[in-house]
Amino acid sequence: MSLSATFSRRTDFTDLVMSGNLTELGRILVESLGPLENPDTNLHNTVKAISLVSSFFFLVSSLILNLSLLINICCAGKTSVGYFRLLIFYALFHIAFQVTDVYLDSREILTAWLNSSETLSWLETFIPILRRCFLGILFLLVATLTIERFVSAVVGGAVSICIQLITTLLALSLPALLAAAHTISIQRPSSTFSLDPEVWFGLEVGIYIILPLLVLTIFGTVNYCKISISSRLMPRHEVTAVKTNIGLVVLTNISIFIFLIQECLLLWLSQLNSRQLRDQAVTDMLEVVSVSELCVRLGLNLIQFIIVVLMSVLACSCSAACCCPSINQLEETRYKPVSRTAENVSL
Repeated sequence: MSLSATFSRRTDFTDLVMSGNLTELGRILVESLGPLENPDTNLHNTVKAISLVSSFFFLVSSLILNLSLLINICCAGKTSVGYFRLLIFYALFHIAFQVTDVYLDSREILTAWLNSSETLSWLETFIPILRRCFLGILFLLVATLTIERFVSAVVGGAVSICIQLITTLLALSLPALLAAAHTISIQRPSSTFSLDPEVWFGLEVGIYIILPLLVLTIFGTVNYCKISISSRLMPRHEVTAVKTNIGLVVLTNISIFIFLIQECLLLWLSQLNSRQLRDQAVTDMLEVVSVSELCVRLGLNLIQFIIVVLMSVLACSCSAACCCPSINQLEETRYKPVSRTAENVSL
């Protein structure tokens, strides 16, 4: 048998295996989306199918919108403003958050399609921790952006840059350290980081929710009041940053409260799963809480998607003239300098 014939057979076998794998994946996808045909049959499976479709839609849409936002910031010269430099980090972590959310909805499909491996078991355990970590980073980055708006109106130069660096490092490091400690506690139950789920719930609520909510409440209110009573003219990019920050603060506050509800539901689920006695009442309650958690997560993803849409619209130059007319009045390019000499005045 010639070498070419052997290679051709191996290629055909590889193609057959790949075709079988893709066929199996298609079959699993059809089964996962099957409850959409009869939504009244099983509410839990129907909500899971809706969440799966929605998470893929949010991932693709957020990827396109975030990339367009990054291109707009870089090509329009907005990197000269510190706010938009920090907004680049927000766009990147928002994409990472959507990727982890897609995995949470498709992990059962991947487990059924692929053989169980150490990688899948690791992802099954730690992706939920990473998802909450990325969401906490997003909240703290919005808090950092709000602090930047306050600092830019008070001080400038090296002091403003140093404050931006310190707040950005805190926004990135605090959730990362908490997620790392949580991961170590799961991998090594006998370590000093081993704590009860209620303790981790309290730590996540404190860092991911209370801390950014406190900053947004204080500095967001101050920034809004200063803009409302201000008559100081600003460059066009600064005006865009102000409008973007106001929308971010409002929608992020909504996201934080929805995330708090989700954290409570996850704690409730862990407590129900840890019960040794599994009667019908516990099983029914577990299904109700699981459906509620999926609905809350879907609402949280919707708010996060609206945030990206808002940032893309406000960053677009064509919407600058019609969006927020009261704030547009602070744009310095709308005013023409008036000559104080009387050279052009005819008597």
